[in-house]
Amino acid sequence: MWEKIISDKINKEFAGKELMFCEKIYTDIMFSPENIRTCCFSTQMPYNPPVLFEKVFERFDKAEYFYKIYEFMKKNQGEQAPCKGCRFFKKTVVPEFKAENRLEFIVINHFIKCNCECIYCAYSNIVNTPAAEKTYRLFPIAEQLIKEKQISPSCLINWGGGEPLLCGEFTELVRLFHEHKIRQAVNSSGVIFSQDVLNGMKDNSMSIQISPDSGDSEQYFKIKKRHYFDVVWENIAKYAQYPDMLFVKYIFFSYTADEKQVRLFIDNCVKAGVKNIVIDCESKSVNNPECEFGGINADIVNLAVLMKHLAAENNIKYQISYQWKEEHRKFIENN
Repeated sequence: MWEKIISDKINKEFAGKELMFCEKIYTDIMFSPENIRTCCFSTQMPYNPPVLFEKVFERFDKAEYFYKIYEFMKKNQGEQAPCKGCRFFKKTVVPEFKAENRLEFIVINHFIKCNCECIYCAYSNIVNTPAAEKTYRLFPIAEQLIKEKQISPSCLINWGGGEPLLCGEFTELVRLFHEHKIRQAVNSSGVIFSQDVLNGMKDNSMSIQISPDSGDSEQYFKIKKRHYFDVVWENIAKYAQYPDMLFVKYIFFSYTADEKQVRLFIDNCVKAGVKNIVIDCESKSVNNPECEFGGINADIVNLAVLMKHLAAENNIKYQISYQWKEEHRKFIENN
């Protein structure tokens, strides 16, 4: 009853009106290590997606969740808007808030432990310490989200982290979502091979994305602080038996902006049987040019263009990440 009252209140006050809004407020949720946030797409720097729940709830309460969204929408119309500064936050006509089949994108990001220490990772200094072991149980919350009909049939579960394969709940959550025919995308270091992931790739219910960010072992170590280059490419080749569900990513920034590495990366993709790559860029470099890596300059953008052409020459499909500034993304697409 209460959830209907609150959802009606949301629609009465906001639906159909031109207000400051982002659709992710209604359709996304991210489970972080310390709290629950609206999304993972924040372009504010320092990276800080707005918080819905300061504390992680042990039991999903739909009415409380809807009321948090209502409060959030109210705050976003003021000077202290939580989403202020994000490029996705714009004045637009607000759609109707749906009480069911609403969530289109769920980010599982409540674990930190990883087998790499990527230099651009916010948690790189603690991924292999006791602090990285602290987390909370997400499985009961996931069960309730399903029971309360909050998840859209077209929803995508996006596994972040940390390394998903090191998450203690990985197998049971993967199987729960698979049982309910909910698609999943795993963002992995590629250091560990997963039969569960391969099984999901086989029936097109799961995809995996691996980011070597390098063309040879020397650069791999420079970025990842680990000597796993050969192992990762061996696992990429195993996953490539289902090439449509495998995505290999290269993150451009000052440390990876090297023509030799770009060419070697594409050569490695060809050898491993990769059919899809993601041309990405480091988020701090895009949104905070004063960061330790510097900004994204014309040379870096031109190397992304080179990668696009090399991919096309080798019959590899490419995606250009949303992380790029709009003018850079258009330049890469059109050149």
